[in-house]
Amino acid sequence: MRRATAAVTIGAAMLLAAGCATPPGGSRAASPTPSPSETGSTAPADFTTAIGRAYQGISSTKSLTPSKAVLVGPHSYLQLDRVARATTLTADQLGVAQLGDQALPVHARSGYEFVLAHLTPNSTSGTGAAQPGLPGYDGDALNASKAALVVDGTSRSVPGQLIADETIIVSVPAGAPVSLRMNDGGRAQDLDLRTGKRTRTASPLYYPVRAASPSFDDAYYVTGPHSTAGLTFASGKAVLAPYADKLGWARKGRAWLFVTVGFNTDSLSQFKPDVARSLTLTAGGATLTGHATSSGDTTSESDAPGAAGGHLDLAFDVPASLRSGTLNYLPVGSFVVDGKTVSATPYQGGDPHYNTSVQHEHVSLKPRT
Repeated sequence: MRRATAAVTIGAAMLLAAGCATPPGGSRAASPTPSPSETGSTAPADFTTAIGRAYQGISSTKSLTPSKAVLVGPHSYLQLDRVARATTLTADQLGVAQLGDQALPVHARSGYEFVLAHLTPNSTSGTGAAQPGLPGYDGDALNASKAALVVDGTSRSVPGQLIADETIIVSVPAGAPVSLRMNDGGRAQDLDLRTGKRTRTASPLYYPVRAASPSFDDAYYVTGPHSTAGLTFASGKAVLAPYADKLGWARKGRAWLFVTVGFNTDSLSQFKPDVARSLTLTAGGATLTGHATSSGDTTSESDAPGAAGGHLDLAFDVPASLRSGTLNYLPVGSFVVDGKTVSATPYQGGDPHYNTSVQHEHVSLKPRT
């Protein structure tokens, strides 16, 4: 199944910090054998960097609640577990021999201080992995989202892309407000790096993300002229979210319910389901047809000769308050025979193992942890 998720849920693809390019004014590279300068250095007033490891031994460290100190966007998930401030940083605290072109220990200039924020191993932005379990997206994954720091009302760029287990280090005027900003899907969200609390969000639907895991147990035998396909084990996920790449932000008071249902088939005759007709949603007393976000084409399985798989991907326009509904599944579609498209529908053929009626699956959208 095509998906770029980690569930949030939704299993998560994440990048490690090794191999990142050295940004101006800072470095992600970490030396295994720190050897700090005896004299050290003084950082520029606008010094900003990120190192690919956690800091340690800073007495002002404030532990945060990761479930609250988080920014969730269509293509990003930035989560903090602690912040700190200091006027001097040492090699022992940072675990590096040098901080970019700054010799260690590095001192903040007079009237300034360093603010440090550590990203949890779950964090990812612009790396092609949407978390936690959010629907996949299209376009340039590496430019889907962009982080920045806002210091006393002035924005500063973040070197490269923020990734898992990094420590952000920024020089700021002592006591000045400083926040992490994530621009994603054309909207900005802010997280105060002194308090670990969000100050602006793109949508409350991200806090928390609500999801379900529907499954349909009955098998179908889909037939058309000179073609057949047995469809089994249809299961997937449903996620309530405010944004979709192909559809944009949902209207005020509305949301997108993204549903993906994958199925296996014993045929290589390339059954192509009619995505919108094969899966509908009943909610609030009405049956809704979704927007197909993929073609649903079946593909062969390399590790299972003679078998294939496909998926139905839809987005339903629903009230933002939706918490439950019923998915209705009946695979219909077409085969291509001798270059011509012919319809395909479920057929029992006297075999009670196969179903010809609609399967209904009630789903309750629960907060993801």
